[in-house]
Amino acid sequence: MAEYNITALAIPLFLFFMLIEYAYLRLSGRDLHRFSDNIASLSMGICLLVSDALLKTFTFSVFIWAWSSYRLFDFGSASWVTWVVFFFGVDFCYYWFHRIAHTYNFLWGAHVGHHQSEEYNLTTALRQSAFQYAFSWVFYLPLAFLGCPPEVFLIQFMLLKAYQFWLHTQAIDRIPLMEGVFSTPSSHRVHHAKNPIYIDKNFGGTLVIWDRMFGSWQPEVAEHPCHYGTTTPLKTWNPVKANLQHWSMLFRDSLHTESWWDKVRLWFKPTGWRPEDRRRVSNKLQKTGVSNRPKFDPVVSSTTKIYCGVSFALLVLLVTMFIFLSPQLSARALAFGVLLILAGLVMISQFLEGKFQLRYVEVVRVPALLWFLAVLWTLPISTQVSQRLDVAKDASPTIELSEETTLSALPWLEKPAVLDGSTPAVQQVTWHPDREQGQLEYTLRYELSSFPEHVANILSGRSALEESSRLWLQEQL
Repeated sequence: MAEYNITALAIPLFLFFMLIEYAYLRLSGRDLHRFSDNIASLSMGICLLVSDALLKTFTFSVFIWAWSSYRLFDFGSASWVTWVVFFFGVDFCYYWFHRIAHTYNFLWGAHVGHHQSEEYNLTTALRQSAFQYAFSWVFYLPLAFLGCPPEVFLIQFMLLKAYQFWLHTQAIDRIPLMEGVFSTPSSHRVHHAKNPIYIDKNFGGTLVIWDRMFGSWQPEVAEHPCHYGTTTPLKTWNPVKANLQHWSMLFRDSLHTESWWDKVRLWFKPTGWRPEDRRRVSNKLQKTGVSNRPKFDPVVSSTTKIYCGVSFALLVLLVTMFIFLSPQLSARALAFGVLLILAGLVMISQFLEGKFQLRYVEVVRVPALLWFLAVLWTLPISTQVSQRLDVAKDASPTIELSEETTLSALPWLEKPAVLDGSTPAVQQVTWHPDREQGQLEYTLRYELSSFPEHVANILSGRSALEESSRLWLQEQL
């Protein structure tokens, strides 16, 4: 298991680009951000990141198992052919997951959260349903059977998701030469629009050639300016309600419809289908699109916005550390962290809707948040660097060194400035004899005790230690 979940390090980068977009639009005289909507979209993104941190090990393990046990072909990750073939393969699988998620009721429930915002900006890119990855991984398993190396799939998938980030903006107009081939902000605005002409179009991830091939392509038309959101408006900032909106409607229909056959098939029918007796009660879930309408926008005071802004900033810091350190946390700590994060998101959403009935919960939540922040900030974690060099069997090298020491006490080791010299360290040399040649293994274990040190270790510290220890070991031989 990895020591850290480096996905968390992308959070500050995403926030930086969102601020750049916001500043550019404001300087251009275009007000396309709303504070409460931005918080709601980012709250949905946090829910997805937390669920992904908990599910990723399982879903990726299934891919590795399928590839190692049942692959039909052998593709080498060092071959450019592999990268080209599976660039198209990953994008093709994404297209079909995306299209089917729009097509069937139960899968729409795992994707609808991405479309609920009535704004369209870079915060929308992070607005994802928390349960999406619990379903989407199945659509990529054919790649494992075809022989896509797991590391190739992982990198291609990450590049696909990174590419889609910049598509969620109104700051960029149509792009010549790219339109109709690659996904662009223009083509993806069409996908998010609820105009009748644009409903269920442009499902492509990186490429829209699939939309052209399978009849789902629609260019942006000046006579039909895009307006965003879902046919059935969400009317809440609460991320828990947003994630469950569609499924809760399906559940109520399934519970109250009189036909037992309809209770079951409702979940697997095309999105928008409802039992006849429920259609008479409420005419929701229509896939024909809707005309523009007033946006959900409760008015709250500036003081409330400031409090929610500060609370959300602390939550972002907590989420960043929680996800980054999640591989090191116990089941109890993971459960507590998830509960604390969800409680914070729900409370902030309630306040932004002008609902203060649960305000006394803050007396418990805020101290718990600050305590958990302190715990994660000072969490000690042991890590190591290891080197192995081939040595002739009859060489029998002998290297004397003190086992327990600190990084600063190793004059031959170039200590990265980002790490504390007093960091405890344990070093060990092991000789592994073999028939023709042996291996000399050097291991340096050291303990880091703060979140900044953990980040610095990943970004530069460990690689510097690995390089200097390798050079030293070669000198000893």
